[in-house]
Amino acid sequence: MSRAFVNEDSEALVNREAIEHERKLRDWIRIQEKKLKYLETDPEAEKIDQSLRARWIKETREDIDRARKQLDGVS
Repeated sequence: MSRAFVNEDSEALVNREAIEHERKLRDWIRIQEKKLKYLETDPEAEKIDQSLRARWIKETREDIDRARKQLDGVS
């Protein structure tokens, strides 16, 4: 196999990996946004200890922001 094909294959692999990483980040953000919405608005979430709930909301927002920044670096 010539080097041209090897380089092209490795570039294609890197591109596929980057696309897959971006897809996983977008999926994860979507899941975290659902979690945040539940914590903020669902009546069932009000039954959770309020200090724990506040901490989870804060951590979830931070996680979403961090993932979005990663996504901006990928895109």
